[in-house]
Amino acid sequence: MVRTSKSDSGRSGRSPLSPVIHGRARLLILSLLLRTGKSINFTSLRDELEYTDGSLSVHLGKLEEAGLVTLEKAFVGKKPQTSIKLTPTGRRQFNNYVKELRSIVPGLGEAG
Repeated sequence: MVRTSKSDSGRSGRSPLSPVIHGRARLLILSLLLRTGKSINFTSLRDELEYTDGSLSVHLGKLEEAGLVTLEKAFVGKKPQTSIKLTPTGRRQFNNYVKELRSIVPGLGEAG
């Protein structure tokens, strides 16, 4: 068992870097949503990230449960379509995540 001291867990006594965001897939999903600044349909997101439907669905479910994204389901013609959008909470938490990352990784400054 690995023990951490209070000083290892960040200034607030909690672990730094949100585990909801820190996973590779969820970090990529949120980054893409933030970068595009608009909603993305499920198929485009799946193809861009090269994930399976099942894997992407699981990660989106965790992000939606945490309030970081919204999923809107509709029909286009007779085909179901899911649109994913970053929420204001998601944007705020992602920005906090990046800020925390910069505070613990030496030399990681603002993107130029």
